Amino acid sequence: MDYQEVHNEYDMLKGNINRMFLTDDAAELVKMYEFAQKRLERIRDYHVKRINNA
Repeated sequence: MDYQEVHNEYDMLKGNINRMFLTDDAAELVKMYEFAQKRLERIRDYHVKRINNA
């Protein structure tokens, strides 16, 4: 994953969070939460690798 890809994950994470504020559907809330977790993990993994390679 490169910088552009991780930045896209960040943008999509913000979208997941925004959608969580708007939905009235419990199933969608769970789905957005799960996607947000996966995106946050990808962002963390990118930065762990970046720090370890510094």
